[in-house]
Amino acid sequence: MKRIRQVTSGVLLAFFLFTVTLQAEESFWCGGDLTNILDPNQAQALQAALQQAHRAISWSMFARGVRNNEETPLTGVVKYDPDKAWEGYTLLCSMGGYVDPDTGVNHPAILIDMEGNIVNAWPLTSTPSKLLPGGYIIGQEGFLGVSGGQTCPLVQLDWNGNKVWEWCGRPRSPGSEKLFGCHHDFQREGNPVGYYAPGLEAKSTSGKTLILSNYHPPVEQTAHISKHLLHDDVLYEVDWEGNLIWEWYAWEHFDQMGFCQFAQEAIYETFAGFDPNAGSDYQHFNAASYLGPNKWYDAGDLRFHPDNIIFDCRSSNIIAIVARHDHPDGQWVSGDLVWKVGPDYSYGNPEHKLGQIIGQHMAHMIPDGLPGAGNILVYDNGGTAGYGSLMTGLSPVSSNKLREYSRVIEFNPISLEVVWEYANPMAQYDDQGNCVEATFFSPFISGASRLPNGNTLVCQGSNGRIFELTPENEIVWEYISPHLGPVDLDAGRFGSTNIYRAYRVPASWLPEGAG
Repeated sequence: MKRIRQVTSGVLLAFFLFTVTLQAEESFWCGGDLTNILDPNQAQALQAALQQAHRAISWSMFARGVRNNEETPLTGVVKYDPDKAWEGYTLLCSMGGYVDPDTGVNHPAILIDMEGNIVNAWPLTSTPSKLLPGGYIIGQEGFLGVSGGQTCPLVQLDWNGNKVWEWCGRPRSPGSEKLFGCHHDFQREGNPVGYYAPGLEAKSTSGKTLILSNYHPPVEQTAHISKHLLHDDVLYEVDWEGNLIWEWYAWEHFDQMGFCQFAQEAIYETFAGFDPNAGSDYQHFNAASYLGPNKWYDAGDLRFHPDNIIFDCRSSNIIAIVARHDHPDGQWVSGDLVWKVGPDYSYGNPEHKLGQIIGQHMAHMIPDGLPGAGNILVYDNGGTAGYGSLMTGLSPVSSNKLREYSRVIEFNPISLEVVWEYANPMAQYDDQGNCVEATFFSPFISGASRLPNGNTLVCQGSNGRIFELTPENEIVWEYISPHLGPVDLDAGRFGSTNIYRAYRVPASWLPEGAG
């Protein structure tokens, strides 16, 4: 870590010394184009230096964002104010899991009470699992590290672990016998977002299911997007019997995503991922939910039809809404993007007032019946993401934006004004030099959800930390996961305290006598 920071500091110092020699009226910082200042050799050298610094900072941020257990001696519930916290049960979508001491079976889906005691656990993967009324749980069957979550069927279990519903997936590409299952998100009809909202209970034994999945479109059809096979994203809606009733493919709407020329060039050239046979995961959707009933639609704004779907893309910094119905006056057709922020948050764009969103997770509209209903709530991870040039005039690259801390923001989708935010960019220390509050940062996974009392439940995923905030940003409940999970390198299990998401549910959702 020390060497990484030394390399980073050295490269950035060299870069700073270079830029201050430029004439102010011509420099990048004054809006100039470097191609008007540098010869090709200078531009190439600067590009290489910036990319070296960028890689070093990225690795440094990744390491900082992962919890060191030796530095976190306390685990379990470390803070609890029963007068201010919202009472319920918290479902941990753990990426490590809890190994049952009697059976040796790993259970990544862990339900705890307010004291941190395990109430129940299920052998479902972490991306994510969600509780339904009656003590049912829905999530992926299998282990994420083996299949990447791509072939795992989506299943529903009862309180005792018996399977009551299953969706096995769709073909990976035209004519393929292999299937892509669910990845990263899904919703059951009745509840738009997968967590408790008064009067919006998901159907436990019937109803439609919205599923986020992957797809490999034919290379000849996506040659304008990338020179690589695409590991693209798709939305499916299926009925209780598993019949496909609606589908939406991201690549077909590439032109509506708002990528500038430089971002398009970076996407075309860059391979995003680790396995060339798996395709380039250039967008990496990680959230999809219904809008549900909301005040904007009630006021006549058809962009916010309750059936419409909001999604976010971790790698491209986009949050957008897909129309499910044609506009009565022809302004759009079903499948079009009717609302969007990103990927460009620069000065002059409406979303500039939000600040740069990077690598975000779990963007959704706060459901009716909860404080802040109708606003967008998102965990803005920071870290690295985006496409384009590191500086004007240099070659386009992937992950051209970076930030070393996370934010949770709530904003008005009409005005794009931030109405609530939590961030802690710098660690806090006492007079003796002891860290009393670490930097709030998780460069991957994570999420946030609104609670009925106005508090917000935050999952700082890479650190295995869950905490509940009041509107005044007071922490009134905090949990540090002790669940490391099994280590089996041959099977891809590395042992992890990461928590993909966390959801708080009321006691009424548990079976009678449970808990």
